[in-house]
Amino acid sequence: MNMTETDSSATDYPCGQPRRHHDFYFEDGTLVMQTSFKIESVIFKVHRSILARYSTVIHSMLSVPSVEGSQDGTDENPLVMTGDSAASWEFLLGLQYNIPRNRPDALKGEGLLMILPLVHKYCMEEMETWIIEQIKAARNYDGFVDIIVASRIVGSNELYEDGLQRLLSTKLFPTLEQAERMGTKETHAVMKVAAEAAIAVSNDKITHELELKHAIALVNIDTRTCRHCNNTTNWKCGSSRCRRVQQEALHCYD
Repeated sequence: MNMTETDSSATDYPCGQPRRHHDFYFEDGTLVMQTSFKIESVIFKVHRSILARYSTVIHSMLSVPSVEGSQDGTDENPLVMTGDSAASWEFLLGLQYNIPRNRPDALKGEGLLMILPLVHKYCMEEMETWIIEQIKAARNYDGFVDIIVASRIVGSNELYEDGLQRLLSTKLFPTLEQAERMGTKETHAVMKVAAEAAIAVSNDKITHELELKHAIALVNIDTRTCRHCNNTTNWKCGSSRCRRVQQEALHCYD
C-alpha cells in the first residue's frame, strides 16, 4: 500500500491516497488502523495495548488469530475502521494518550459528542461512562441539547428524559441550530412550554396593569367630598353625621 509521508502541517485528509496522521503515527506503534469515511482515508499507527485496554471489541478483534490476507493491523493489512472519521479518532486518541494540545475543545460538548459514537461502537464502557458524566454536568441550554444528542447515540431513555426535562425547565425558545440538533418532536415540546410561559408572563403584565388602573381609580374616588358635610374623605366620611363606607354608598359624593 502506498502512503505519502507524514505532513505535520496537514490537519485534514480530503482525498487521494491514504496518508499518515500528523500526530498519531508512531514509528514504534504496534497497530495500524485506516479510517474510511466518505472520501477521506487516514492511517494511524498506535499501540495495541492502549486501544485494547479501553475497548473490549478491539481487544477481541486483536485476539483472533490472523490468517493470510486478513486485516491484522500491520502496515500491509491495516485494520480498516469503516464509517469512522479521522477527526473522531483524533479526538479519542488525544484523550487516550493524554495529548489534548491540538484539540483543546476535546473536553467540551462538541468534542465529547464527536468521540461518543466511537466509544459506544467499540464498547469502551469506562470511557463512555466518563463522557456521559461530563455531558450531564451541563448548566446551559446548549449543554441540555447535548444531553438529548448523547441519549440518541447511546440509546438511553433515562438520559433523554433528563435532557428534555432540563430543556423544558428553561421555558425558553431554541435557536434554529439548537432545534435542528434536538429534533422535531423535542422542539415542539420545548416551544409549547416556552409559548405557554410567554403567554403567562403577558397575562401577568395585563393583570398588573389592570390592578394599577383600579388603584388609581380608587385614589381618585378618595379625593371626592361628602355631599352632606363637604369633608374630603378617605374611604369613610369624617363627619359623625354621615359615617358611610364610600364603596357601598356612592351617593355620598358630589
